[in-house]
Amino acid sequence: MTARCCMALAAIMGMMGLMMQPAAAFISISDGKFVDEECREFTWVGANTWRMLEAQAGLGGTDGKAVENLMQQAAELNITVLRVFATGVTPELPLQLEPGKYNQVALEALDGVMAAAADNGIRVTLVLARNWDGPDNKAAYASWNGLESPDDFFTSPAAQKGFQEHMQFMAERVNSVNGRVYKEDPAIFSWNLMNEPRYFDNNTACQSQTGTCTNAMQKWIEVSAAALKAADPNHLVAIGSEGFWGTNSPKLDQNPSNGDWAAQTGQNFVENTQAKGIDYAAIHVWPDNWNVPTSYLTEWVTQHMEDARTLGVPLVVEEFGKNVTGHTEQELAKARNPVFQAIFDLLEESIANDDVLKGAQYWMWDPLLVNERSEGWADLNQDQVLPTESTMTDIIAPAAANAAMNKPVVRGCTPKVAPTAPTAAPSDAAATSTAGRKLMMA
Repeated sequence: MTARCCMALAAIMGMMGLMMQPAAAFISISDGKFVDEECREFTWVGANTWRMLEAQAGLGGTDGKAVENLMQQAAELNITVLRVFATGVTPELPLQLEPGKYNQVALEALDGVMAAAADNGIRVTLVLARNWDGPDNKAAYASWNGLESPDDFFTSPAAQKGFQEHMQFMAERVNSVNGRVYKEDPAIFSWNLMNEPRYFDNNTACQSQTGTCTNAMQKWIEVSAAALKAADPNHLVAIGSEGFWGTNSPKLDQNPSNGDWAAQTGQNFVENTQAKGIDYAAIHVWPDNWNVPTSYLTEWVTQHMEDARTLGVPLVVEEFGKNVTGHTEQELAKARNPVFQAIFDLLEESIANDDVLKGAQYWMWDPLLVNERSEGWADLNQDQVLPTESTMTDIIAPAAANAAMNKPVVRGCTPKVAPTAPTAAPSDAAATSTAGRKLMMA
């Protein structure tokens, strides 16, 4: 560890506890800025987590303390927002077994994650569904409703009804650990409708009739956001998408590979963000998956910042990362650190200039990956950022401290105060959703 790193980390650790207090109000938006319970601007550095429910449930060879340890470390590092899949991510732990029937083990694991976040002053973006493989994804809804293709999820009335009922169930659930109703929990920063909703690239209809898929995706966003806001009017909502521009956008050629495959996903950044019920703009950027150079990241983010200024909304780089073949300092310095530095330089510059980019969340932090002996290391370690690595100590932690210290008062703001927390843990009966859906053991 370098002397510069040690000095920076010592300063950051000295601020521990000053930044991370339990939330007393919902994060809201005023004058295009995220604001907290004191009407101070909330800018932030966050992390995308993986296997949080699995870790909390004691899977992966852990003792169930991995999530609490992660939350404590995040608080110490001023990493103030975690993006958490409110779904299973491994086949062993689906949240929803079939429409209206839930896995009690997974639900209680999610409760534990949220309680640990609240205890450590961490805010959470909860992802409600998944586009890609695994449990609780659009393919599950398609299967439950006898649909021919997972992509039919976006247009099927039956699948949409099931998804909307699930959103209501989640909003009304009472946390079995701390008694908080989810829709009244200030530890929730926001909801994501789905992680990276898009039509698959083998969908020939989207290739030949791109506009049809774009319109269908827009309608799905509008209907889903309206349903979620009706169930939970307190929290912010974002889509969870990458932020591709559609075929009618003047920025079509700014998409990866000049726009062709990205436009066929059905996404259309500006129109999607303008949907009623969507509160802020969020984007993802993946140099490995998209086969783009590091220099492309800056252009991708700045072009979306331009759109966010026009829309008058804050922007978040919700997901970005860089795979590595090993965790040596030489590999990190060559492959990963330049990508992370590029994103956090943009965030720091935006904060300094009071511009629209207000937060950035790197991929990833898996509480089950500690070292080479950890379960899943061979398959997942290429994305993992370990707390002791230079990516964290030299880049993420200083950026997080800078963002956490940015607390100007936002004039004209009215804080969105949350209900008082329960004084005792709920009974077993109170731990179920008021929607009355049946809970089942895995």
